[in-house]
Amino acid sequence: MKTLTRFFFLAGIAAFRTAYAQTPDCPCPVPPPGPPPEWFGKAEFSFLSTSGNTQTTSIGGALEVNYNPKPWLFTLRGGGLKSSTEGVTTAETFNATLRASRQLTERFDVFGNAGYLRNRFSGINNIYNFGVGAGYNLLNGPEQFFRLEGGFGYASEQDIVLGIVLPYRNYASARAAANYKWQFTKTAAFTNDFTFLADLDQTANWFITDKAAVVVAISKVFALQASWTLLYRNQPVIGFGKTDTATAIALVANF
Repeated sequence: MKTLTRFFFLAGIAAFRTAYAQTPDCPCPVPPPGPPPEWFGKAEFSFLSTSGNTQTTSIGGALEVNYNPKPWLFTLRGGGLKSSTEGVTTAETFNATLRASRQLTERFDVFGNAGYLRNRFSGINNIYNFGVGAGYNLLNGPEQFFRLEGGFGYASEQDIVLGIVLPYRNYASARAAANYKWQFTKTAAFTNDFTFLADLDQTANWFITDKAAVVVAISKVFALQASWTLLYRNQPVIGFGKTDTATAIALVANF
């Protein structure tokens, strides 16, 4: 009986050692992240309606699609905003950009881009711009990102003066931009995108666009965004002011 008891005791120890040897050490190591997706982007939609003494409606949207077969990155962006008061359109703007960039180092890249802007309520019927340039990431961390870029190009501008659409005027242009992002919590971030476009033929004719936004994630896909956008034209056409601004609350879907 003692022999049989000893046999089962030793067999239990051996089985325990075998099972323990096959159990991974804990805490278990985290598997390395997979490669980032080649396709990604986001879409946003905003809507505002008021009624009562004044009836106003504002609707806007934007789309961004990226294709990233490293070291290349191709980006297509487009957006628009339309506002009306008492059924009369009071603001309408459309913009689009297409860019191809190539990473040369972790922080430095070169790019070519094409852009379009239409804002008839600022006297701009159409502006097309094409250019090349280079960018450098001064801050490249997960919490703080700051990028500067600059380049030269060619622009074709068509204005509206006193209701008359003028012929296109073509000129060489210079462009500078700054992009900043602060991820101040795991789910909330502040972003600011600034662009400067200068007419090298008539140096007083220059433009600034700036968009500041706070984005708060509400799920892995959706986020809420509050933004303020500025368009400033130093030399506006007759009958128009220099500054246009827009404030919006939007639902953003990331994909």
